[in-house]
Amino acid sequence: MHILQSITDIFNWLESTGILAALGAFVLVVIKQVQPYLKTHIKEKQMAQLTDFALATVTKFAQLASLSKSDRKKAALQDATNFAKQMGLTWATPELIDSIVESAYQHFKKLGYDNHLPVKTEAPSETADAQLSTNEPEAAAEHVSQQPQTDVVTQPAASTRTQSENNGSDANV
Repeated sequence: MHILQSITDIFNWLESTGILAALGAFVLVVIKQVQPYLKTHIKEKQMAQLTDFALATVTKFAQLASLSKSDRKKAALQDATNFAKQMGLTWATPELIDSIVESAYQHFKKLGYDNHLPVKTEAPSETADAQLSTNEPEAAAEHVSQQPQTDVVTQPAASTRTQSENNGSDANV
């Protein structure tokens, strides 16, 4: 009982001197000042999570060669939208998610991992030539030696200018 009486006495003293009211007002001011920073910080973290997920989704769907460009984008948008709903990101609008997925795709292209080029298949005659050349190493060596070499020897610009100046001076003589 003695401890409870001490706490009550301290609380009454803080209230009578105004320290309790000042302390309460100080805490409210601090909370009001820190709250926008905390909201911004939380939103930035959520945006980073959504961006990372969008990049992972774009990467996942870019590996599927059977999907067209529009199908890949639709699938990535659907996954990112579902992720935003699961995380409770009410501020994430469809337009924002679309721009995040598009920027993730641009980042993916910058990294050099774009898989949107059409798949090239060899013609049947090239396949037959490839099979013959793998069976006969000598034929492959002959095929390489028959190709013309396209090495071009270039002269520096200064030496070309000197030759043309010499040609011009010979014509004057």
